[in-house]
Amino acid sequence: MDFFERQHQAKKKTGYLVFLFCVSVLLISLLNHLLIATVIGASSGAEGELGFVTTAYTDPVLAGLVFLGTFAVIGMAGLFRRVQLSGGGSSVAAMMGGRLVNMATIDPDERKLMNVVEEMAIASSVPVPEVYVMDGEEGINAFAAGYTLDDAVIGVTEGCMRRLQRDELQGVIAHEFSHILNQDMRLNLRLIAVIFGLVALAVLGRVLLRIGFYSSGNRSRRSSEGGGGSAALAIGIIGLGLMATSGLGILMGNLIKSAVSRQREYLADSSAVQFTRNPEGLAGALKKIGALSSGSRLLNTPNAAEASHMFFGAALSQSWFSITSTHPPLLERILLLEPSFDGDYSGVKFEERRSSAAKPDSKARRTQAGIPIPGVGDALGQALPPVIMGLAAAGQVQVGSAAAVADSIGNPTQQHIDFAAALLASLPEAVRAAAHDTHDACALVFALLLDPKDGPVQKKQLGQVDKLFGEQMAKATLKLSADVASLDPRAKLPVADLAVGSLRRMAKDQFERFTKLLESLAAADEKIDLFEFSLSKLVIRHLEPHFVKQQKKTARYYSLKKLSHECSVLISSLACTAGSNDETIQTAYDAGASHLAATRLTQLPDVDCGLQELDQALVTLDGVAINLKRKLIEAAAATVSADGYLQIQEAELLRAISDSLGCPMPPLAIALATAA
Repeated sequence: MDFFERQHQAKKKTGYLVFLFCVSVLLISLLNHLLIATVIGASSGAEGELGFVTTAYTDPVLAGLVFLGTFAVIGMAGLFRRVQLSGGGSSVAAMMGGRLVNMATIDPDERKLMNVVEEMAIASSVPVPEVYVMDGEEGINAFAAGYTLDDAVIGVTEGCMRRLQRDELQGVIAHEFSHILNQDMRLNLRLIAVIFGLVALAVLGRVLLRIGFYSSGNRSRRSSEGGGGSAALAIGIIGLGLMATSGLGILMGNLIKSAVSRQREYLADSSAVQFTRNPEGLAGALKKIGALSSGSRLLNTPNAAEASHMFFGAALSQSWFSITSTHPPLLERILLLEPSFDGDYSGVKFEERRSSAAKPDSKARRTQAGIPIPGVGDALGQALPPVIMGLAAAGQVQVGSAAAVADSIGNPTQQHIDFAAALLASLPEAVRAAAHDTHDACALVFALLLDPKDGPVQKKQLGQVDKLFGEQMAKATLKLSADVASLDPRAKLPVADLAVGSLRRMAKDQFERFTKLLESLAAADEKIDLFEFSLSKLVIRHLEPHFVKQQKKTARYYSLKKLSHECSVLISSLACTAGSNDETIQTAYDAGASHLAATRLTQLPDVDCGLQELDQALVTLDGVAINLKRKLIEAAAATVSADGYLQIQEAELLRAISDSLGCPMPPLAIALATAA
């Protein structure tokens, strides 16, 4: 399945989850109705044909009240949990007791972890997610959580971080990135709310049990007369019954988790192998789980049972009933990756645990973690090797097909990861460090937009920085500008992606000034080029959800016929970008329009389809159904590559357009060079 099909399947799974939830509520309501009708019949003293008041069982009013009451308790509990998790992945990490890892950490194991996560993020063209560690957990496990790419987090146990070798850790992180790209994590959060609601009756039953029997006991000791004692006893019996029926809720919740989760773990394993082209790495991590006494179990993590379906491995002790297991059997997962494995874990070797009391010096820690140091490593500050990107010396890449471009979305490969690793190694130390600090990350983005020439435009831009952010920010921007100017053009957008995580820690008023300044810096020379548009679009899009309350994004359009103007703007603007004269512009437009033949397009002059008009059109087009987004991306790719080649800025623009539609496109030249 490609990215778009996986999105469609995730939507179907959500519908399946709703169906199972409704069935569970109906069954629990039926049991509650039988319980309450029995208690009412027994306590009334009247006997029917079977010794009970049969009318209570067939009373539609009682049945309706029980159903509504059950649904209200379950629904309100689920809604309460969903509100608690409205913060996205960070809310789940806090619920798990995770510790946020500092992006600038110098602990060798934490640095190794951050490097792997950053490589996967660059290879996938998504913002670097926050990373959490569950300290004290010796088992090997991990999870991904969040509603969108912009609030996603990665969590790992301390055992996972310290016991796995780099290629094994890379396999685990690739598995979790698969959940992020496939939108599994959004379904997982909804599943937590559903499960919490289904088990809420147990809490209510416990409360009624205490009230009923405590009141009944007090009345008995005081030898009270009247019906109050029997009423209290009835409440206690109902509470006990609710605790019993909540067992069905727990069972149904486990069945739902199993039905939704198990197959997705196989898919995530296969996707991880596709990403890394290294089944031995992922298989090695699974073998270590089998060899470790604690395996992947979580022994000290709060709420582990509630979120067990989210983890890389089984977070709880093995269930007696395999039908309720949230993960496939460990040996089955290993055999799919390594068919020759005989099931013997005795030969598995672990990394030596580092003692926190004996950490190497700063330079040694940075070397072990793979952080470039002046004078260490040949890649430091050098240009990216052209062979990695598959680019010709002229800075262009041969294109395969528009369908190949769309197929690359959400499907990074080992080539993309190799490119990401080479890119990180090529960055000057000042740039890498700046991306990990909020203040310097702002200066880094400003430096990316700074005019390289020491002239009137640059002075004007520095004055704008000084006015909105102060003199120190202007100095930091100028200081970073030399390193930024030396960057390979292909590294600049990934550097901005690296900075997004730090930029999220700005205050809201800083964000407002930040976005205003980005527009001013881009327009300082009275024109906005493709790079400036792409950079601003990417950075602001991934920061806005953290500072501006946004409505839930749902598909609003299931046909492009009503969006002919927006489609015309998209294809016309890209044709003007790709073509250098009327003939090449027409060729580019025709190539893109052929992919949207069912939509009545109108070729617009360049004055009516500039970058501002393109920006407005993309906001509307983001509301189309996922299958239509594939058509739009294919049309855009065909337009800018009508001559068979892409310039670097055209590739960056195509990536920005894809990102605006919620479709993360890996570094494009890799995908195209592979497909060519």
